[in-house]
Amino acid sequence: MDRLQAAIEDLIARSGPIGFDEYLAQALYAPGLGFYASGAGAGRRRDFLTSPEVGPLFGAVLARALDTWWEDAGRPATVDLVEAGAGEGTLARMLLTAEPRCGKALTITLVEAAAVQHASHPAGVTSRVSMPSAADLHGDFLVIFANELLDNLPFAVVERTEVGWAEVRVDRRGSDGEGLITVLAPLEPGRSAWCDARAAGADVAVGSRLPVQAEATAWLREALDLVSARGTGRVVVVDYAASSAALLARPASDWLRTFRGHRRGGDPLEHPGSRDITVDVCVDQLALVEAPAHDQTQAAFLRAHGIADLVAEGRERWNRSGLAGGLDAIAGRSRVHESEALLDPSGLGGFRVLEWVRPGGPADRRQR
Repeated sequence: MDRLQAAIEDLIARSGPIGFDEYLAQALYAPGLGFYASGAGAGRRRDFLTSPEVGPLFGAVLARALDTWWEDAGRPATVDLVEAGAGEGTLARMLLTAEPRCGKALTITLVEAAAVQHASHPAGVTSRVSMPSAADLHGDFLVIFANELLDNLPFAVVERTEVGWAEVRVDRRGSDGEGLITVLAPLEPGRSAWCDARAAGADVAVGSRLPVQAEATAWLREALDLVSARGTGRVVVVDYAASSAALLARPASDWLRTFRGHRRGGDPLEHPGSRDITVDVCVDQLALVEAPAHDQTQAAFLRAHGIADLVAEGRERWNRSGLAGGLDAIAGRSRVHESEALLDPSGLGGFRVLEWVRPGGPADRRQR
């Protein structure tokens, strides 16, 4: 038995079965032992690819989007960009390489809970293990960006039984041998009513399961409070997403996934700390905090912010000089292949981009 599993089993022995969210907190973030805390995560040589790891094109499009938002806000003199769940800082490097027009006004803060990842962050940024407070941010305009973060925040799980809703908890296998199993604990009426509301009147089969994403909604509330304190800006979340009712209609093994070494894994209770554990983000649960102002696919978002122009520019560079153009021309050619991956409706292009907007300008904030 490895150290993390032994620690989890010891915790259960002392306190009884734990919530699935507590299990995930240990499996993903236990200091030095959890999947992310031990340095695993996104990257070609690591466990999975997110849009920034496909290549620099995603960061270049985000730079254009940032410029658009900055110009719409009246080109404020100072801009804060907070990237939550920044990992190794790949997106920030690509964004800085793209040289956005707002670059001279821009201050970047990277939030990554696994401090081991901070060593890879680019120079000139601030690295933190938790979200900043309003006092830590001084820009007139604030953008909080999270790419594939909310799917990794610990979540509870509930199951529909013949007598109502129950919480899925994690217990030791006990006399049957080593390992972890799930057990059910009845929910109190208030939490059961919440589950009924998420089902939206659908005929939910016995055995259907649903993630309860309290940490994701708490993160959104904190992010919106920070933007509101600035008076102007936006929160932008990119992730695979669905509705609670849709997930209830699917097998839990379909929306509760594990990854390791770029391959889909198995049971999330096996070998905790050895693999990523992820879930579809329930947009309706986030909307209990506030409904997003914009909800579109990643493909639609990238097209709206000029990916086609960047690809055409790259293709022209390659056609003009070919290999004689060196790395710059080769990078231009690679934009074609990067765009195919980023726009693929069955993959990254089908992800959802959710935006919450605070439209007030600097003058509005001064009048408050």
